[in-house]
Amino acid sequence: MARSVPGGVVALCAPELLPGQETQWAPCAPAAEEPPALPADAPRKDALREDTGPHPWRALGEVTAINLFVWTWDRVITNKDWARVSPSAWKENLRTGFVWDQDGFSTNQFAHPYHGGLYYTAARDNGLPYVAAVPLTLLGSAQWELFAETEPPSVNDLINTTVGGVAIGEALYRFSSLVLDTEARGRERFVRELTAGLLSPVRGFNRVVRGDVSHHGPTPTEWWPDDIAGWASLGYLKLGDGRSLAWGEDQFFVQLSLRYGDMYQGGHHRPFDSFDARVQFTTREDSLVSNARLQGLLVKSTLWRTERDELRLGLLQQLSYTDTLAYEVGGQSLDFGLLHERQLPKRSRLRTALLVDGSILTGVSSEHSDGEDGEGRNYDYGPALGLQLQMAYLREDWEVVTLEAGASRVLVLDGSGGSHQVHQAQVQVDLPVYKHLGMGSQLNFFQRHSVFESYPDVTKDTWQLRVFLSLH
Repeated sequence: MARSVPGGVVALCAPELLPGQETQWAPCAPAAEEPPALPADAPRKDALREDTGPHPWRALGEVTAINLFVWTWDRVITNKDWARVSPSAWKENLRTGFVWDQDGFSTNQFAHPYHGGLYYTAARDNGLPYVAAVPLTLLGSAQWELFAETEPPSVNDLINTTVGGVAIGEALYRFSSLVLDTEARGRERFVRELTAGLLSPVRGFNRVVRGDVSHHGPTPTEWWPDDIAGWASLGYLKLGDGRSLAWGEDQFFVQLSLRYGDMYQGGHHRPFDSFDARVQFTTREDSLVSNARLQGLLVKSTLWRTERDELRLGLLQQLSYTDTLAYEVGGQSLDFGLLHERQLPKRSRLRTALLVDGSILTGVSSEHSDGEDGEGRNYDYGPALGLQLQMAYLREDWEVVTLEAGASRVLVLDGSGGSHQVHQAQVQVDLPVYKHLGMGSQLNFFQRHSVFESYPDVTKDTWQLRVFLSLH
């Protein structure tokens, strides 16, 4: 019951009575307060299983452990002579300093960036942001160059492993997040965790150690961008080598493409919140990967925005790689310039990027880089400066027509001497045919004009023609 008292109403309760007892009313005990309701999208406490750090010392330990594991494999399992290091070898490496090595193009331009991605992932998976993970990637590369090989440390390896490793490591880390689903169970959960571990091995190992692979809870919303599109192309490729395409090499290829986030519109808070990636596998080539490009937005500033247009000033990081029977070119660069998107009728849009390309280190094929003994590399090394134009007409997420063109000048620091003028262009049409199936064609052009210090000038043109089916 309730009784009025000065200042309000007090609830009265009667305790349990034995037979014959008179009822005695007393104020009720206050009810226990219910905890405040959480917003619907708030993470539950038991979902916060992953310890995101930051843990810089743990990251440093993992970077060192990666080098020890790989060195042990090379020394004990594969018995590599260059892995027989000793204090005297370390002393000699420190005395000699950094030199240019003579390793193959795929080793230097693809394998080393992938190795650097392991260092970078160790930092990122221990809670370090992009900027803090860069020096740890550099440290891991320096550890390897100075203490894990009897060969002199390599300046090109240090650059490619660090800069390329940051790009590959961040992209694969985010890609593995797309695969993971912390609410899945059973076989689906096992397959997802295994696939994510193959994409980002260091992260996969850490998830096993932390017990994240068996934890169930809401999947973090930041693992998925607001905009994402992926597609695959399969087809026939005709590769010319300084001659008519009619006499070119017959090949087949598979290309995988991913557009993660939106570099042209929408929010952008951290490096690589938006990036474009593609990788191509081609038959009758010496390397497993014949072409790859990764381009991620680091920072942006919006200059102009209307209902249909947005113009941005952006700084991007790029890894490019082309290794074919006809030519080799690729490197690590920073791109700075304008990004514009125009909204068109019928859910279409036109994207344009005009970028100044500043390459930290580019490798480009050359007839004379191997020196007089013919035992060196078949490509030159040096920084480059150039321009890039990229355009794409999209219907919803489908890139119907794309155009890319670029010109750069590579100043040779190690190799045949002189410089290379490199021109590249490609135009592609990919038409929707039925639901997610498309059909298209692409024409590529590559030209290198080389001015050598001690040899005659060389100009070489290479054409590629592709016909393909696409699945979106």
